[in-house]
Amino acid sequence: MKISIVTNAFNQGRFLRRCMESVLSQNDVDIEYIVVDPGSTDSTPKILAEYEAREDHRIRVIREPDDGPADGLNKGFAVATGDWFIYLNADDFLLPGGLKA
Repeated sequence: MKISIVTNAFNQGRFLRRCMESVLSQNDVDIEYIVVDPGSTDSTPKILAEYEAREDHRIRVIREPDDGPADGLNKGFAVATGDWFIYLNADDFLLPGGLKA
């Protein structure tokens, strides 16, 4: 079973790293992590570039303008390939083992 997680990240740099680490540190689950950034002007683009440089096949970043949070989520879910879809706010995080449970 694959879980697709979508996070809107517009100007969420101060929270984004904790959120992304909480997703990527989940063990024993097949995940796809899609982060949508419609044009942030804070540290978000730099943080996303750092994660992309890791070449982690689980991460996909969508960088294109949108018409607000709902549109951004729709863009993320439109490319999701999982059996289950989860929306995780950039200022939220998953507990260790949360997805497996």
